[in-house]
Amino acid sequence: MAESGGAVKRGPRARVGGDPGGARGETACGTPPERYGNPGGSTGRSALEACGLRLAIGAILKNEGPYILEWVAYHRVLGVDRFFLADNGEGEGRDDGSAALLAALDRAGIVDRMPFPGEPGRPPQLPAYAEILRRHGAEADWIAFIDADEFLLPAPPRRSLRPILAAFESRPGAGAVTVNWAVYGSSGETAARPGLVVERFAARDGDDSPLHRHYKTILRPRAFAGLHQTPHLFHLLPGTYPVHADGRPVRTIPGDPPGVSEAAVWTPLRLNHYVVKSREEFLRRKQPRGRATTAEKRGPGFFDAHDRNLVVDPTPDWLVEATRAEKRRLLLRLWLGGWLRREPALVGAPALGPV
Repeated sequence: MAESGGAVKRGPRARVGGDPGGARGETACGTPPERYGNPGGSTGRSALEACGLRLAIGAILKNEGPYILEWVAYHRVLGVDRFFLADNGEGEGRDDGSAALLAALDRAGIVDRMPFPGEPGRPPQLPAYAEILRRHGAEADWIAFIDADEFLLPAPPRRSLRPILAAFESRPGAGAVTVNWAVYGSSGETAARPGLVVERFAARDGDDSPLHRHYKTILRPRAFAGLHQTPHLFHLLPGTYPVHADGRPVRTIPGDPPGVSEAAVWTPLRLNHYVVKSREEFLRRKQPRGRATTAEKRGPGFFDAHDRNLVVDPTPDWLVEATRAEKRRLLLRLWLGGWLRREPALVGAPALGPV
């Protein structure tokens, strides 16, 4: 385990067992929809929606091929039933196969793919969010606008995102829930290798890191008033306001940039940000890909500034295993649909090995 800036200490390990959801009935609301008889997932009313909440993720993806299935599977385990994905890949023959994978997932009813090449010279992320809201805003009660290297994590003993957001149904003024980062480093990994992202990288920055005060937003679409200058938050309609997942108001420090809260709030929900992964993955994938919010690319110092591995705080065992199982189910659906027989190279982790 690599150390950066001090000794490694071990964070609290999430508990396995007990009340799976932290509330009666939460387990059912965290189960992917086709297991309740809705194989398409994108048509009809799923059992997840019948729980009283339509929960989605909105994101823009560019050449994230080896990571897409894990990211989708992970969030399905936690109760997300719709994925509105803007595909900003390089195009057939020039991307890493993401376009073909996303198209297959779309045909299988697992995600809603929207080709989004963007406009030359204009960062694509904010326009993509606007288009997602235009097309799909009425189809979800909450949309988490996050990236493919970000994984929502409910605090134990919770095993679903849905009751956390359902708690705000009695607060119509809560127009957005802010979720603070927990920034993870490389865990000493220098090369890409098989395995889940949430399993390979177990060390994060220290509890008092200012990086954790950055947040992303789970938006209530009916409160949306307009895009902000940053994709981390949105303008909300008068009478609505952002809150932390614990219900407290979001406070900021004067002089901080938008999207940074006064303190990092991780209970009952946080956003694990695997911002660099291994050095090889950073240099070969993230750095050349550039950013979706600016034309500038990450410089050579970005990796070192974010490769912080002070606290060992792994993803709970139950969630790793549930993600692995759900990813296999998704692979089976794609295989039965014929796609994997045409493009087997994208199966697995960055090293293109087994799940």
